[in-house]
Amino acid sequence: MEPSSPRSPYTRLLATPAYTRVFSAGLGSTLGQAVAAICLVWIVFTATGSALDVALLGTAWLVGGILFSVFGGALVDRYDRRRLMIAADVARALAMSAVVVVLELHGFELVTILVAYFVVGAFSTIFNPAEQALIPALVDTPLVADANGLVRSSRSAAQFVGASLGGILIVTLGPVMGLAANAATFAVSALLLFGMTVRSVAEVEQRAKPGYFADVRDGFRWLVKARGFLELTLSATFFNFCGGLVGTFIVVFATLLLHGSALVFALLLALEVAGTGLGSLLVSRTGGVRRAGRSWTVGAGVASGGAAVALALFPSVPVASVCLFLIGLFGGYAGTAWLTAAQLLVPTEMQGRYFGIDALGSIAIIPAAQIGGALLIEAYGIQWTYLGTGILWVLVGVVFLFPTALATLGYPPPGPPTVTPRSDGAEPGTSGSPGGNRAG
Repeated sequence: MEPSSPRSPYTRLLATPAYTRVFSAGLGSTLGQAVAAICLVWIVFTATGSALDVALLGTAWLVGGILFSVFGGALVDRYDRRRLMIAADVARALAMSAVVVVLELHGFELVTILVAYFVVGAFSTIFNPAEQALIPALVDTPLVADANGLVRSSRSAAQFVGASLGGILIVTLGPVMGLAANAATFAVSALLLFGMTVRSVAEVEQRAKPGYFADVRDGFRWLVKARGFLELTLSATFFNFCGGLVGTFIVVFATLLLHGSALVFALLLALEVAGTGLGSLLVSRTGGVRRAGRSWTVGAGVASGGAAVALALFPSVPVASVCLFLIGLFGGYAGTAWLTAAQLLVPTEMQGRYFGIDALGSIAIIPAAQIGGALLIEAYGIQWTYLGTGILWVLVGVVFLFPTALATLGYPPPGPPTVTPRSDGAEPGTSGSPGGNRAG
């Protein structure tokens, strides 16, 4: 009898009950969000015909996220992360349900949609850092990259399916059904998280907590000293400006320049998220976490910008399909490499604040990209706006190839091995993470 082959990393992950609950909860809500995103953009654009109103929709979500990012990160480091995720799911389900009721009983009301999307963005900024900080506590250290890759790739697949379903719903049952489905998936996500037991940071540390403002100040001080992560956050500000501008106005690009229908719009978004899923799975197979800084600047910067330039120069459905797939591929690879390195290098008790502050720094520029993009499209057209954005994207990516701390950021850190099992206090181990290294 031949010895049985070792189980794959994904089989081991899915055999972990707590991880499976978090994985399933996020997968379902992501599917619903993908459907709702398509439907909301279509509802707003068809009702108003305004690129500016489409930008306001995305801006409402981001402003909610920006205002709650640091606050949410501090909550994640102080309280039970599972309960915070459940509370966030309940709030988001109620917000989307309210939009459904208003659309059905009163018709289109832009202000109601914007307020509800603001609430969804705010509570997503609490849910996401809690989930990101929770995953390393659920799996062994060697499996963290695979755990992140499985989460991101499966959710990209859910977004692929959701984007397609959104387009189909628009032309069959109507876009409001997509919003109702999203409310239901948030509720199911909350139910899945009930019964899962995870020790909170507060239970582990058993020490007096400082005030919220002291917690926030400590988070900023840590990031300033963590030179590699600070440079990554600064680069993300520029990369997200460009990516946010391109992503927000795909509906305009598809309808006005490509002369496509809702199905073409949905197809382009689906291909982008499919690329994200594939890129996420490649990280653990190619050592992307060891070179997380380079993976980030090349993938999220230079390569993505180059694909955006090609998208603008050769406007056709086949070329746009390839370019958006590549933008997703490069972005998914870069994002998974960064996330895994952060989970392994940032001290556990600091992760909520780090992810919250990083969200603040990296997405704060996106509302400017969305409003500014709308104005640029009005003035110069979608093609020239995309071309200029792509060129800027490449140039900024090249600039951020040079900082040493970002270039050498990765896990394990470069140089002689310094990683030791961590307790609540850890010794400094890398210029990218002055607070210490996380080992299993």
